[in-house]
Amino acid sequence: MKRKEIALIKETRQSKIVNKVMDTISQYLTLRACDKVAIKINLSGSREIYANTHYETVESLIFYLKDNFSISDISVIEGSDGAYFSGRTTWDIFYKFRYKEVELNGAKLVNLDDLPHDNKLKITTISGENEISFTRFEADYIISVVPPKTHDIFPVFLSIPNIIGFVKPSERVLMFGASNSEMKKMNHLSNEKYFQLRECAGKNFVSLLKEITPSLTIIDGLYGMEGNGPVRGSPVFHGFSIASEDIVLADSLAVYVMGFENQEVSYLSFAYKEELGNIRWQNVIGVDPYQVKFPYRPHPLYKKNKLSENNYNNHNNR
Repeated sequence: MKRKEIALIKETRQSKIVNKVMDTISQYLTLRACDKVAIKINLSGSREIYANTHYETVESLIFYLKDNFSISDISVIEGSDGAYFSGRTTWDIFYKFRYKEVELNGAKLVNLDDLPHDNKLKITTISGENEISFTRFEADYIISVVPPKTHDIFPVFLSIPNIIGFVKPSERVLMFGASNSEMKKMNHLSNEKYFQLRECAGKNFVSLLKEITPSLTIIDGLYGMEGNGPVRGSPVFHGFSIASEDIVLADSLAVYVMGFENQEVSYLSFAYKEELGNIRWQNVIGVDPYQVKFPYRPHPLYKKNKLSENNYNNHNNR
């Protein structure tokens, strides 16, 4: 597997963070002036600003792509979970969080929910095999831009889970390994069922990653989210950014600086086994990851099941 470079920077100013991380990684990118670029954002929250990709981050990235790579064809794309579960449309969430303004900057705004979801993918759930529908977006270079957030299953929501926006809205929950009705009972699942759910979810996202692989990942950690993420957690002012053309490597480094372990994140383990990217970083460009590490408070449900898993393992190892 050919190693791709990864950049990690510290920055506490919103106006500087994108330029700084892009300056650090730009000479290693395969991006060309003729490329049609799509910026895949994450709008998980219908009201919660820290659950979402910050608009100013995307605006800065658009200007950077134009000024430094002479990119003229840029789209900002998303299919919002926050919209679906609040009974709204992705257009509503675009407008609420200022994304209509990207059109003033010469970029196109695309609601993935409006596109035909005519591609099929077999997935696994705790009740057996199933199938979801997903869409594609025609682009030469897809950039995934996400904030770092905790999650009840994984335990972190980063760039790989961000591809869920390509899935048909009513079927997105199945990607996490269970139906809507089963998810409502998740707090009462047995430990065995919970661990099965985590494994199914990891495999499903890796299957979709094989179909839709972002060209560049930017993790915007100016603010993160801890606790009851990926939507209703608490904001963390962290002040870092990661960029790499290896999405698995980028997520892996973000897991470390958030205080978790790669083996805890099922989609990273499966992605590495499928040779979709690296999970061991070498020669990080920028700052030492140890200088950026700040342990996030995990989701309460994940913490509860993690303790149960540790107790089970300790008992069996006696």
